[in-house]
Amino acid sequence: MADDLAIEQIKRYQSGKSYRETRFDNDAQYIAQYCLPNDSVITTTKTEGVSGWTDLIFDTTAIQAAQVLAAGLFNSLTPQTQPWIEYAPPEELDTEEGDEAAQWLGRASDILMRELGRSNFYLVAGLSHLGRPVFGTDLVLAEEGEDTTLLFHHHRFGTYTIEENAFGLVDACRREFELTARQVRQMFEPNARFPKQKIPESLQNAIKGNNQKTFKFIHCVFPREDSKKLARSAADRKPIASVYISLDAQETCRVSGYDESPILCSRFAKWGTGSPYGYGPGYLCLPDARQVNYMQQFMDQVAELHANPRVLTPSNMDGDVDLRAGGVTTFDPMNPNAVPREWATAADYKLGMDLLEQKRQMIRDAFYNQAFKLLNSQPLLDKSMTAYEISQRLAEQLEQVTPVVARCETEFVKPLGRRCFGILFRSGKLGQPPAALMRQTGPNSQALVMPDVQVTSRFTDALKAIKNRGRTAAIDFALKLATEAQRPDVLDVFELDRTVIGYARDAGMAPDDIRAEHGKNSVQAIRQQRAQMAQQQRAAAMAEQLAKAGKNIGGAPEFMQQQVKDATSGSNGGRAA
Repeated sequence: MADDLAIEQIKRYQSGKSYRETRFDNDAQYIAQYCLPNDSVITTTKTEGVSGWTDLIFDTTAIQAAQVLAAGLFNSLTPQTQPWIEYAPPEELDTEEGDEAAQWLGRASDILMRELGRSNFYLVAGLSHLGRPVFGTDLVLAEEGEDTTLLFHHHRFGTYTIEENAFGLVDACRREFELTARQVRQMFEPNARFPKQKIPESLQNAIKGNNQKTFKFIHCVFPREDSKKLARSAADRKPIASVYISLDAQETCRVSGYDESPILCSRFAKWGTGSPYGYGPGYLCLPDARQVNYMQQFMDQVAELHANPRVLTPSNMDGDVDLRAGGVTTFDPMNPNAVPREWATAADYKLGMDLLEQKRQMIRDAFYNQAFKLLNSQPLLDKSMTAYEISQRLAEQLEQVTPVVARCETEFVKPLGRRCFGILFRSGKLGQPPAALMRQTGPNSQALVMPDVQVTSRFTDALKAIKNRGRTAAIDFALKLATEAQRPDVLDVFELDRTVIGYARDAGMAPDDIRAEHGKNSVQAIRQQRAQMAQQQRAAAMAEQLAKAGKNIGGAPEFMQQQVKDATSGSNGGRAA
């Protein structure tokens, strides 16, 4: 029997699905056929095998270009071989580097990297970085796993609908999927984790005995306040609702929730129409990809024609013409016109290949391949270029994709960091947080403050090299001016401590290796100790001079001797009276 919540959410899903199908699915199908053929089942149904999947592929430039961009984003934003997310105390807490809160969050960052490596994240991230540029939109859900702490699910375009909030971020999604009878039992029979979930009565007989029969479901994730039909039971008052519904029975199977949004929906770029779905290089290169595949098919025919040309044969030589390599054909020398000759082989193969290469380069440019294949580009063939110059050139090339990366950080990396932080904390992986990170939520209750998520990937490191280049050039100019123009005061315009700290951070130095400005063992404390030691040394030197002078005049006065003793013994705060 259908229930109100199921009917409400099915209507929302059908409305969103109709919007997506009428505007995006047909284009996405064409894009997939040329750029990502293994996902070309958006508007058609196919079975496994070569037939039907690569029938339109005569040139793989678009496929390879998409893979180059995906690999570049993967290795630059979410590399498996180095940390790329760090947690930091929120600015409003006014904590200092090196204190307990920063150290605890530093350990949390290390634990996050370890748990991501243990999970299926990097498999899913590879699919996400590929789907985002091809279709413009990509969806990943970050869940709490049973066998692993973190579990991620990637969802193919054409299987879900999305909605944005007032700030332009996707905060609701509904996805359609199928389960076999065996999978229905595994997923929705009541268990310790979800004791209230159920298999609809109308499905219970259908799932018996036939494990290969499939059933349709939708999973709805949305802010709890979006639904007027959602029960307000104490167990389900988490801010983000999670509802599984059987489309066949039109009944809810599971109602639960999330403490943080699990939605990692990232767009390569946005349409100018305000649509929640994204725009990517797949759309931009589609005309060129179609033309390149058509032209390649034609050029293959031209090449075959040049290798095996058409031949006109006199009727009296029918069956006697030998077109094999080294083949001998006998003809009548008295009739030189009655010999085999090529016919209609005038196509310009070189011109066609030049035009093809232009189109291929346009496809590579659409997918920003130059930014990620810098070392293969012509300007770097100069063997005299230093490693520093190469790194600076790389930073400049990566600036081309800065807007793309900024959006990916906002919609994928940072929400991922926040979601994983919540999961790891609730699972006990992070341990007891310091008091500085706790916030009073009631008379007798506290909650952990969500930290700032900072991206520390190779991409951001490359862009930071540009900042350091600017710092170096500015300091070199100021030093030259101070020396040649005898104006040492020009250095006063720089906050030198801040400049050095910024240079060290942007050069990749770990935050723990940089001293705090205030507090124990801080820069200020060390400078105070150094100043006190210098003052004591000056006082000791003065005492020695006074002693020598006293011997010459019969000894220094007692009050002067006492002042020297006070200065050298550290009394009066280590300062001379």
